[in-house]
Amino acid sequence: MKPSVPYQIRYTGRKLSRSFFSFLAATIILVTATMVPAQTRQLPIEDYLALVPVQNQGWQDPTTGDQIFIDAYGKVNSFFNLGLGTTVSGKYSVRNLSDGTQLVNVTLQTRNALCTGFTSAGQQAFGYTRLQVMGGLGPAALGTSTMRIQYAPQPIGSFDPNGAQESIIATVHCDGLLRAGSGFAEGTPGTAKTTQTGLFNTGVPAGCPPEQDGNCFAAEHVDFRPQGQ
Repeated sequence: MKPSVPYQIRYTGRKLSRSFFSFLAATIILVTATMVPAQTRQLPIEDYLALVPVQNQGWQDPTTGDQIFIDAYGKVNSFFNLGLGTTVSGKYSVRNLSDGTQLVNVTLQTRNALCTGFTSAGQQAFGYTRLQVMGGLGPAALGTSTMRIQYAPQPIGSFDPNGAQESIIATVHCDGLLRAGSGFAEGTPGTAKTTQTGLFNTGVPAGCPPEQDGNCFAAEHVDFRPQGQ
């Protein structure tokens, strides 16, 4: 069976020049190239971590004012030689767009990370701070965290991890000792947890979900409680 031909060039009486066919071939190549989607590059997660300063990642409950902090990037442990066995793994992808910007997505999974909690009044509710651990005042509370971050488009070659985000989803679970600020007896074995979901680009003028009255975080509860409760 004769194969089908997608298109034909017809001419009558006059031979088409070689330059015409060269132009046609170049046009086909150009059109084909524009149809190829932008490729996503997978980079080592260490490349992303190298851009982040030595800091804890903090989360707050807007209702109670309680806060939870965790060494999500593992840099506090390594910089201060805490010896907690903190590990960080994940994915770091970059996709260049045709308008000269790039989309960055990051997924971080952290284990055995230093974790602390505070009340809205600044009282310690959970765990011991880095200085307290280093001074032998109490054991480090250790936790796990997962963060998924999608950044808003940024100019190619100038990625800033502190730049605007389109969404972030995080979960944190820590085990350690409760402090008096939690409302439970000092030294009670307990847990600190939070789930955070932030949406910053939903198409509405404020960027945030209208049902949340402009609050970009649809979920952001921080909880301190004794183990088993």
